[in-house]
Amino acid sequence: MRITCQQDHLSRGLAIVSRAVGGRTTLPVLNNVYISSDGERLKLAATNLEIGITTWVPGSVEAEGQLTVPARLLTDFVNSLPGGQTVELEGNTRTHTLHLKSNRYNANIKGIDAEEFPPIPSADDRPTIRLAASLLKEMIGQVAFSAAKDESRPVLAGVNLKVDEAKLTMAAADGFRLSLREAALERGLPERLDIIIPARALIELARLLGDSEEDVEVTVTANRSQILFRVRGEGGDVNLVSRLLEGQFPDLQRVVPKTHTTKVTVKRTEFATATRIAALFARDAANVIRLELKPGAEGGLTPGMVAITANAAEVGDNQGELDASVEGEESYISFSSEFLSDVLGVLPSDEIALEMTGPL
Repeated sequence: MRITCQQDHLSRGLAIVSRAVGGRTTLPVLNNVYISSDGERLKLAATNLEIGITTWVPGSVEAEGQLTVPARLLTDFVNSLPGGQTVELEGNTRTHTLHLKSNRYNANIKGIDAEEFPPIPSADDRPTIRLAASLLKEMIGQVAFSAAKDESRPVLAGVNLKVDEAKLTMAAADGFRLSLREAALERGLPERLDIIIPARALIELARLLGDSEEDVEVTVTANRSQILFRVRGEGGDVNLVSRLLEGQFPDLQRVVPKTHTTKVTVKRTEFATATRIAALFARDAANVIRLELKPGAEGGLTPGMVAITANAAEVGDNQGELDASVEGEESYISFSSEFLSDVLGVLPSDEIALEMTGPL
C-alpha cells in the first residue's frame, strides 16, 4: 500500500473515526484504525463493536493494500505534523508496519493484520430513508437526552425509531420521562419499520453531522440487526453503523396522556431563566422545584401566573413569578429541575405549553 494525501485531510479523517475506537477491550485490534486504498481515496475505519465509523480521505493511490495501526499513536503523530504538508503512507503487509513521511519527519508504526479487523457493513440495495442532516440532528437533540443512562433495562438505553408510511417518529424514555418527536418524510418505506437504536450511537451521529446541510441516507440491514447512516459532505463521505437493540419499546399510545385538567402557555426563555435560578437552591433539596399554577381573573383583566419555587432547609429558598395563560384548574406540581432544564434547552419555540392531569 502506498498513498499520498494532505495532512489536514488525514487529520480530519482520523478525528472522525477515532470516535468509534474501542476503549477498554480484550481485542487489541479494536484500538486500531483500519487503513486501506479505495479507488483514488484513502479509506479509514474504526469500531468498538457497538458502532463503526468509516470515512474517506482524498489522495493519490500508487499501490493498493490494507492494514491496521494504533489509532491514538497515528492520530497524535499526524496532528503534530506542520499543517499544509503532504503525508506519504506506505504499508508493509508482511510486517504489518506503516511508514509515514512528511517533509523531514519519518515514522514507523507497528500494526495488526487487517484480516483481524471486524467487518463493518456497507449500504446495499435495501430501501433507504432520506432526510436533511439538520432535521435529524434536531430530532436526536430533542429525544436522546431522555434515554436511560444505565443499561439495567437495555431497551430504555435506546431510542425507538418508527417509520409508518411517510411519518418518522423518534422516542426515548428512562422510566421517569419520555420524549417524542415526529417529522414528515418526502418518501416513506414499502413496509413499516420499528427499531431501537442505542442513544449513544445517535449522540455520536449528531456530533458527526455538525452543521452539514446535506441529506442523510438511513438503511437497515436485511436481518434488522444493524443500521447505517450515510452522510455526504464537501469534506468527504462518512458512514456510521450501529447495532440495534432487541426488545419491545413501551407503547407510546398508552403512555402519553390524552386529556388534561390544567394547561399553561408561557414564554420559553422566561420559564427557562426562572427554572435555572430555582435550580441553584434545589441542588440541596434533591433537585426538586415546585410550580404553582394560578388562572387569571375571569374576563381576562389579570393574567394567569406561574410561580417557580425551590426550598432547601439548610441553604435558603427562592421564588420566581411569570405571567402566563392558565386554562383549567389551579394546580401544584413538582419536577426535577434537571429534567425540566433538559427539555427547555432543546425546544426552539418562543412559547411552550404544559398540560397537567394533576399533582403527579
